[in-house]
Amino acid sequence: MADLDQDDYTLPLEAVMASERRYSVPLKRVDRMELFDEWVSLNPEAMRDMERAAISIDARGMRVSAKYLIERERYESGIKLNPVTWHDDNGTPHTYGINNSITPLLARWLLRRHPYMHIVTHKSYFDDKDDGNGEV
Repeated sequence: MADLDQDDYTLPLEAVMASERRYSVPLKRVDRMELFDEWVSLNPEAMRDMERAAISIDARGMRVSAKYLIERERYESGIKLNPVTWHDDNGTPHTYGINNSITPLLARWLLRRHPYMHIVTHKSYFDDKDDGNGEV
């Protein structure tokens, strides 16, 4: 997110809070999940495209691969993908976009929407309720 003008009082509270969000590096499980959710909200066209492709693959009786859907979106869709900018504890900006680390999150997103979809998931740290630091 871009830095906000501190004297601009017209912005909604959510926009101000989002601009001030800082994450520690390496990102924790909950931080990655939050960034994924924000990425999903910024890229509805890409998510619809991946979901349609997954439904089509599943309807043909084939196993859906989240990794394939990501690669397809990157190289074949032509849809402009919007990254999420976030800042670390030092204020250094980073971008969160479509990359291989979202594979388990995408697979679980699809399964929440289509519980009977034939998509194989592997054990992931996104399955655990504890991120190893005692935080959920």
